[in-house]
Amino acid sequence: MPNYLHVAGGTMGGSWPWSFRWYSISTATEAVAETSWASSIAAMFSTSGFVGIMPSTTELTYTYTSTMDAAWHQTTKTETTHTNVGTATQSLPYHVAVCVTWRTANATRSGRGRWYLPAPSPTAMATNGGFLSSTAVGDIVSAVNAFLGNAVATLNPVILHRRGNKSGTLPALSTTPIIGGDVGDGFDTQRRRSDKRVEARQALTF
Repeated sequence: MPNYLHVAGGTMGGSWPWSFRWYSISTATEAVAETSWASSIAAMFSTSGFVGIMPSTTELTYTYTSTMDAAWHQTTKTETTHTNVGTATQSLPYHVAVCVTWRTANATRSGRGRWYLPAPSPTAMATNGGFLSSTAVGDIVSAVNAFLGNAVATLNPVILHRRGNKSGTLPALSTTPIIGGDVGDGFDTQRRRSDKRVEARQALTF
């Protein structure tokens, strides 16, 4: 069966990029696999709770699916354009991310994968700040479930072990099926999403 790389991405604040990826194995053609991926991501970015905690300046602009060769290098690519945006007024700093963790039957770190979602709105925070509210976590879970309800009918998601593991139980370029996932209430960071921004500074008086 073909190996696929799936990517979804867009912008924050009109210019700062965000993206995340998924790997799958499927009997579907690349075009059909991308149709499934694109519609599933669009479903996720269209759920009311998720849209409500995503800033209006954060946009999903593209998805694509690439066929991978035996060494998991990209060969051909099919891309879809999107224009999904949030409705919240403000955004947390662009390097802030919400993590979706994907899990396999392997209990070690090599058995997990992650999506780093774009920075949400401050309205997603708990009353006392510091963490996501349980309502926001539930909204994200519902959105990802909307994605899964469509995607897994066509795509069989996997974790790619590009270099294998130290014990050798997971050979290089092997894969392990994803069998579950979850969303925590903590924030993660993706500094590369905002590192290129030049800060506006104000001088002190001496």
